[in-house]
Amino acid sequence: MNEQLMTQEELAFRWKISEATLERDRSLKQGVRYLKIGGLIRYRPQDVLEYEEACMHEPKAAKLKEKNT
Repeated sequence: MNEQLMTQEELAFRWKISEATLERDRSLKQGVRYLKIGGLIRYRPQDVLEYEEACMHEPKAAKLKEKNT
C-alpha cells in the first residue's frame, strides 16, 4: 500500500476552503475521514474521493433523463 497521504493544507487547497473549516468539521465529527498519526492529521486520497462522490448531487432533469433511457 503505497499511497500518498494528503495534509490538511493540501485538502483545503483542493476544495478551496480554509483549514479552519476542516478543523471545525473534525471537531463536530463530520466531514471526510482522516488519520491522526501522533499529532498530525492526514487524509487518504481514497477517503477524499469517496466523500466527494457521496456529496455529488445531480440536477433533477438529469435524473429524469436517466430514468427514461
